[in-house]
Amino acid sequence: MNNNSGTVYIVHHIDTEGPLWESIEELFDRLKIIFGIALAPTYENLEKLQQGLIEMPEDQKKELLGAVDPHTIGFKRNWGMIEEMLDRVMSPNYRNALPDSFGGSWIYNWHVMDHVGFAPENPRHRDIGYHNIYDFYNYLLKAKYADQDRIHWHFHPLSFYKQVHISATCYDNSMPVLHQIISRRLIDKSFFPVVNRAGFHTERIDSNFFLEQWIPFDCSNQSVEEDSNPKFQKDISNGRFGDWRGAPSDWSIYQPSIYDWRQKGNANRYIARILNMKARYRNINIAEIEKAFAKASIGENVYVGITNHDFREMSTEIDEVRDMLKTCSVKLPMVKFKYSESVEAFRKVIGFPEEEIKKNRLELKVILKGNILEVDTLTGEIFGPQPYLAFKTKSGDYFHDNFDFHQPKRSFSYVFDEYTLPLDKIEAIGIGSNDKYGHTFVKILNTNL
Repeated sequence: MNNNSGTVYIVHHIDTEGPLWESIEELFDRLKIIFGIALAPTYENLEKLQQGLIEMPEDQKKELLGAVDPHTIGFKRNWGMIEEMLDRVMSPNYRNALPDSFGGSWIYNWHVMDHVGFAPENPRHRDIGYHNIYDFYNYLLKAKYADQDRIHWHFHPLSFYKQVHISATCYDNSMPVLHQIISRRLIDKSFFPVVNRAGFHTERIDSNFFLEQWIPFDCSNQSVEEDSNPKFQKDISNGRFGDWRGAPSDWSIYQPSIYDWRQKGNANRYIARILNMKARYRNINIAEIEKAFAKASIGENVYVGITNHDFREMSTEIDEVRDMLKTCSVKLPMVKFKYSESVEAFRKVIGFPEEEIKKNRLELKVILKGNILEVDTLTGEIFGPQPYLAFKTKSGDYFHDNFDFHQPKRSFSYVFDEYTLPLDKIEAIGIGSNDKYGHTFVKILNTNL
């Protein structure tokens, strides 16, 4: 028996998007896109699909059954349904139903997004607006004294016609909305993102570049063995969404190539692997958890990311993972597992020494001298080339801009004048940055002019 086994960190990431409703017509339209099945949108036909009564190859039928499983399509249609579920899964009794090896309870990482920038049509009844979802969860975490949980970052790029129910992958086409969300959350909520969950599980070269500027930790790698990839789901074929072919599938954390986010390289952020919970593809299973326990048994700390949505019944998915953990714990009792917040798990698995983390905590000096904003690094080092700069005007507009560089990573300035915006038009200025350890620095200046 290896007495120097590592620890398996179980990190539960929730794509936190609020209520979702889907009509029977929308469901069958989606099945036609995914599987090429053209059936009348009736509940009788849905029952036939769920019972496997439609003739098709067995492999295709297996994937279809996952897509129409009552759990998969059993969406939480309103905030009341979500709140009822959260009352259960966030209760101490539920969190402690299976303590980890250290006696710890279940922890949630809430990756909150804003549904903004979309066209007026909203067929799935999303909660549209800045901060709506953030405010709900921020309140709930405080009301339930859920200090172990943390709110993190999630973003959906916009489709060409800005339909809220259509998946897209391009950050470049969505940049104005992306910066509006970050700028508003920074200034209004003193929040700056430190852990990313890729919208639609998808990264591309533009999002790769964007994340490299600002966010040190990225929980998005969905690489699986080739024979585990879906074969009959057209919407995700040929790497269209969630293309992680060639990325590590052994639960290792890696730093990506600047030109290919799936390959190890010399970029700065760290990417962890994360598999779905009871979805229609790339699901966590007992073999994957056993793989993580085996890796830990030889002395490595292991980051096991699992992900789902807040608009499905989370208890069903968590209970399934807990059963797998019980089984693996019996097979490899020397390996410990720990429920964890994401930043803490990244630090432990990467292997940053505790003293190094404390000693190099990021601290910036932010001063407004006349109409010139000056930012200097006092301790630590910023992640990426510059801090994030946002400002809000007295008329209620939000803007993001680049700093002027004096000493790269150390000293910056910004001038408020006729070439930008005069300072007397500015209500608030926000500066946000992270360091490579996951410390976040936020400073909000109210101009009071």
